[in-house]
Amino acid sequence: MLMLTKPAPFVFIAIGLALMASPLPAQPAPPAPPAAPTVPPPPARGASQYSSVIPNPPGTRVDWASRLEWDLADLKVFHEANARLGPPAPGENRVIFLGDSITENWQRSFGTLYPGKTNYIGRGRTSETTQQMLIRFRPDVIALQPKVVVILAGTNDIAGNLGRSTQEMIQDNLSSMIDLAELNKIKVVLCSVMPSTRYFWQPSVTDGAVRIVALNQWIKAYAATRPGEVFFVDIHTPMAGANNGMNPQLSADGTHPNATGYALISPLVEAAINQALAQK
Repeated sequence: MLMLTKPAPFVFIAIGLALMASPLPAQPAPPAPPAAPTVPPPPARGASQYSSVIPNPPGTRVDWASRLEWDLADLKVFHEANARLGPPAPGENRVIFLGDSITENWQRSFGTLYPGKTNYIGRGRTSETTQQMLIRFRPDVIALQPKVVVILAGTNDIAGNLGRSTQEMIQDNLSSMIDLAELNKIKVVLCSVMPSTRYFWQPSVTDGAVRIVALNQWIKAYAATRPGEVFFVDIHTPMAGANNGMNPQLSADGTHPNATGYALISPLVEAAINQALAQK
């Protein structure tokens, strides 16, 4: 019979020392911390902020202090002029022209195009869309207590000055301005959008002419649904050239009228103003 002997204590000590001397399995190195993102410097403080400036895209640094100076709806532009203007004089048939750079350029020649018509007041602002005009409709139109407002707007929406705008968005803004005018007993002279096949500042927009024609069809039809309140003026047809673009004899850049173009449309608009003023 085989007899098992108990190992001596020093055997266990030797085994323990051998295990302690064996190298432990390698442990994976901890992951390196992510690199800090590259952050562009903030815009210079005090720089002018125009309505066409787009907010900083996601992931870039925002200079919140500079945002205090932003005026995306151009509410500050005519603030002082409106305060100086004051209410209409007794018997004054005040007329406000609301629009974008086309109207802004137009109003500079009111003294020549509409001599003696000091009641014709321009409130056109370059680069504006119908969205911005709707926001400033109260301070720049209603608060001035006009009898008539002339609205010429929509081409900058199509150009995408504040992002892509659908036809429905433009229509909503125009009809909302007309609703506000009617509530405040202001007649509306609603102009068709001038022709254009291209926007030199936004060459990627190539369907402008088609969209303008479609929008003008809606403007004319919508004006007809509000008789006695809205008076439609077609200024697209007399300004149009080939392919529904601007007649090159009437514009230097294909979008803005020259002096001849303004002289052509001014009496058409004035006839609609007189029609609106005669409406009880």
